[in-house]
Parts: sequence; C-alpha cells; structure tokens
Amino acid sequence: MVEFAIIANVLFMIILTCMEFARMNMARNLAQDAAYFAARVAMVPGATSADAVTEVDRIMGSLLNEGGYSATVSDVNFDAETISVTVSVDLKKIALFAPMFLPETLMETTAVMRTERYEGFYEQ
Repeated sequence: MVEFAIIANVLFMIILTCMEFARMNMARNLAQDAAYFAARVAMVPGATSADAVTEVDRIMGSLLNEGGYSATVSDVNFDAETISVTVSVDLKKIALFAPMFLPETLMETTAVMRTERYEGFYEQ
C-alpha cells in the first residue's frame, strides 16, 4: 500500500497531462481545419467576411464553447488577391489544467488562399 501511495501521484499526474495535451492538440487541429474551410468559403466571388466567420463558428462550435476562440478575416472585396483567415484559441478558456502552468497561452493558426476572381481570362 505504501508503494501505491508513492507511485499513484506520479501516475495520476502523467494521465492528466496526457489528457490535457490531447485536448490541446484537438483544439489546434480543429482551429487549422476551421481556418482552412473558412478561407475556402471566403475565396469565391460574392462571399463576405461574415460567411467565413460563420464557417469558423460552425466548425469550432462542434467541440469548443464560443468564448474559447476568435476568428479574424482579412478584407474580402473584389480587388483582394488573397484571403486570410486567422483562428485564435485561448487555452485559458478551454483547457482543464494547463492554465495553471501556461497561464497566457494563445494558439493561432492562419490559412491564406488566392481568391477566385474573373480577370478577363477569355477575352478575345
């Protein structure tokens, strides 16, 4: 019983650390996917920044609460050659134990895509 009391603390710490890192990795991958798919939504003609933010909310909302992330979309207009979508995840608001050790951690991911705009390709 004494051996268990000594080893159990380390074992539980390792298990909780593995759970926390798995959750952080899930949030990072989800943010990458949300930025990518939101950029794809915003790159087509007629799309708006609100469409991209809605796509980020749809994807991120599947596993995270709404207060734990934010989305920033570059200016979406006809003259824009690229669309940039940045998704930031605040670890303090989504993690269980990491904020005790990483208090001000913000994970950011950005997707940049060329827009699909007609530039007179087929004029004769």
